[in-house]
Amino acid sequence: MESHPVNVLLIEDNEEHIAFLRQLLASSAAGQFELHTAGDVGQGIERLKDGGIQLILLDLSLPDSDGLETFIRVIEAAPDIPLIVLSGLSDVALAIETVQLGAQDYLVKGRVDNHLLVRSMQYAIERKRVQLQLKRANDSLEARVRERTEALIQSNTKLQEEIAERRRAEEALLESNKQLSTALGQLQATQSEIIQRERMHALGRMANGIAHDFNNALAPILGFSELLLMKPETLQDPKKVRNYIELIHTSAKDSAKVVSRLREFYRYRDEGEVFTPVVINDVVLQAISITQPRWKDQALAEGVNIDIRTEMGNVPTVPGNESELREMLVNLIFNSIDAIPKRGTITIDTEVQGRWLVITVKDDGLGMSEEVKARCLEPFYSTKDDEGTGLGLGSVYGIVRRHEGEIDIQSEAGRGTSICVSLPLDKRAKPPEAPKPAAVPSATLRILVVEDEPMVREVICVYLDEDKHNVVTAVNGRDGLEKFEAGTFDVVLTDRAMPEMNGDQLAAEIKKLRPEQPVVLLTGFGDLMAGAGEQPPGVDLVVSKPFTLATLRNAIVKATGR
Repeated sequence: MESHPVNVLLIEDNEEHIAFLRQLLASSAAGQFELHTAGDVGQGIERLKDGGIQLILLDLSLPDSDGLETFIRVIEAAPDIPLIVLSGLSDVALAIETVQLGAQDYLVKGRVDNHLLVRSMQYAIERKRVQLQLKRANDSLEARVRERTEALIQSNTKLQEEIAERRRAEEALLESNKQLSTALGQLQATQSEIIQRERMHALGRMANGIAHDFNNALAPILGFSELLLMKPETLQDPKKVRNYIELIHTSAKDSAKVVSRLREFYRYRDEGEVFTPVVINDVVLQAISITQPRWKDQALAEGVNIDIRTEMGNVPTVPGNESELREMLVNLIFNSIDAIPKRGTITIDTEVQGRWLVITVKDDGLGMSEEVKARCLEPFYSTKDDEGTGLGLGSVYGIVRRHEGEIDIQSEAGRGTSICVSLPLDKRAKPPEAPKPAAVPSATLRILVVEDEPMVREVICVYLDEDKHNVVTAVNGRDGLEKFEAGTFDVVLTDRAMPEMNGDQLAAEIKKLRPEQPVVLLTGFGDLMAGAGEQPPGVDLVVSKPFTLATLRNAIVKATGR
């Protein structure tokens, strides 16, 4: 099939340079390019109006225009045609600016050869042409060696000239590589600096996010406990009091998972993780109750009127992690609350669509622009400046993905947002197991408790007093070691982060004294340690804070074997 030459418009007023480029294209890309010329910007723009031009080669210094103005005039006249700048100025700033504004390349006159200019236009053609040319040259050379031995001296002379030219080219290449290496070193140094700055920025936002999520989890705890304190008459209604206490207890357990959530935004579900059937309508009602201090009490105090409505269908259970699904709904409700400035409605629907259980959370708030909607699932992306963390929808996306579900966001600025979460129904779920009663130690134990936080130490002592254990307390690792050396204990319960001597060091020292001594580490880093597979030497069992009485009982039984 016959190919047509590429029409190239060269806007250049230097006849020698025009002749040089014409010769270069003719020798390196014969028949592939047809060169058209214009002596100034005005002529060039007129020629572009005639159409047919496929590539522009542009000098920036012309009779009727100069510098960046030349480039802008031509690029505005032909924004869809690729443009290469050919300039006599080796100006890095100008080169960067023209490329940022749309130039395909910036070449400096005097440094232009076929390897630089033509390669981008006809690399494949040039390579094939050179291969054929080398083969013909080799055949011709062999014929000349056989037939014309007398021409050997002339050939050697020509070869020496080519070697000298190659040496000059190699020297130029070495110098170019040296400059490139220097530039690369500077780039790597700058890159490292930028990466470090971004890491510190992300760390600050993550720390802010932890505080934000803890505050969200603590809001219902503070709200419902305050209601009980402010209205003592409420205590006369056992049903309402029990409901408040259950919500406080649920929120407290959920708040304990804030740190573990930070490492699980995009963690896929473990193969060994078994989902259980979840009554999603009950989870919806729990999420509404937990968030009530935000959407009702706090909102009314700020002059915002929010109504939450439910349209829940008769849906079956869905395989999942109930705590994570409740957290997902809480985050979606909080997101809708933040989007309502004065008055609005949040509607939560549940229904079955084919093999999916679909949960839809809609609001008539501010909505999102296309740009915000495209990025709203990114971790730490927020439109709320310092008040937002960007953790909410990122966490929702991680939970949906771990449940092998799908999420669809429909939103328009000024018209509200609808977030639709689809969870699969056809996954086999493990039947829910009845909660096992906590193992109660059959004998009174002598226990050493090492904890530097007075309130936490008090809670542990109250738990242990429930089972009639003999408890000795220590306020730090050094104090704990001294009391351990002075007595005999069935088990040691120690915090990890303590002054003077931390829990890891204390456990190691205890094992040196009594290798068989059971040591249980009670730490707020438990989830992170479990995720990293970390268990300090000398520690028999790691328990994450906060923990329940049942958790503590089971840990003691497991550690002591009693």
